[in-house]
Amino acid sequence: MTKEKFEIENYRIPGESDYELIQRIVDSLPEGSDIYFGGRVYTIDHTVIVTRSLNFFGPATFIRENQIRYELKEPATEHSRYLILDKTEGLRVPDRFLIANDVSYKNTTQINIILKISGDTVFLNAPLGKMVNGNGVFDAGTALFKNINFFWIIDPREYPRQQCSFENILFDGNRDNNRGSYSWLLNASITALTKGPTTYRHCSFINSPGETILGHNAVIINCHFKDLNGSAFHTSADKVYNTEPEVNSYLSGNLFENTNQISTTINGHSEGCITHSNSGGYYTAVGNKFVNVGESVLGALYPALGMHDWGTNNIRFSDNEIWSSGRMIYLIDTLTPGDIYNVNISENEIYELNPYDWTRQLLVQPGIILENEVNQQ
Repeated sequence: MTKEKFEIENYRIPGESDYELIQRIVDSLPEGSDIYFGGRVYTIDHTVIVTRSLNFFGPATFIRENQIRYELKEPATEHSRYLILDKTEGLRVPDRFLIANDVSYKNTTQINIILKISGDTVFLNAPLGKMVNGNGVFDAGTALFKNINFFWIIDPREYPRQQCSFENILFDGNRDNNRGSYSWLLNASITALTKGPTTYRHCSFINSPGETILGHNAVIINCHFKDLNGSAFHTSADKVYNTEPEVNSYLSGNLFENTNQISTTINGHSEGCITHSNSGGYYTAVGNKFVNVGESVLGALYPALGMHDWGTNNIRFSDNEIWSSGRMIYLIDTLTPGDIYNVNISENEIYELNPYDWTRQLLVQPGIILENEVNQQ
């Protein structure tokens, strides 16, 4: 039986914004529907929340709106459950946001959620909390920035299980007009921490102001990543809610260019073109090309760091082409107790790379095979 093809523009209501149209359709169509956008540009000014398995097809371009700077009209503290702002136009429930003193992640709070808006006051899902640097007092004039993901795949009832796919869509992060904070927590393109695989085929991701794809259990094939402030793929999965077979990712036929252009000391957690977070290993990357990908091609390798994390194990990184002045990996953790196992980074075509000497670290962690010598011309 052929599935019905939903042409999204056939459902547009006069006066709707692009976000309002997409969110309404995403909320109303049955599980497993195919949504076609057609050849136009969609400006996204709020995160589209996806709570079911859906398939999204272009050709289409998604662009993040120009960032709006909101400011505290009255001081706040880490305990504040509401904020009084200079304006609330452009905010809505359930927007996510953070507070920032400058562009560095050290001077930002964690992400919070707006539960209610009344006049110039926004009510929060949780106390505001401290900044990364420990500051918990916020003066009038402190900036607030809305977090906009093109899509966030989530389930409010349990750990997400959706299987979504994206094909032939260009995602433009509009980084030149989103410079208020470079925290890795802000403005990812797509967040998909799900048990079901998320598939990306023939998509382009350009001009990301922060991270690009955040999640795990991803299939990324024949995509193009270019001019990114942060990582192209930030692997993350929670050991508490997953089994190891549920977190594996696969990358092939992709081109990565000019990624990780903002230093990790500023954005806080974008160590590699592929960055490793909780259970950040568990992927196969073959037949990709990496050009000018910042500090390192791959992020840190480390043992399990706690109950939520298996560590960065089970990586196969082979048959890739590399032209980059950074290292192959960001670091190997030899201080944390535990083993790193089944990591094979070898048999790649390396034309430019920093051939950093990892001999000492590899003696401590013999479960890693690492070749990072430049090809002899």
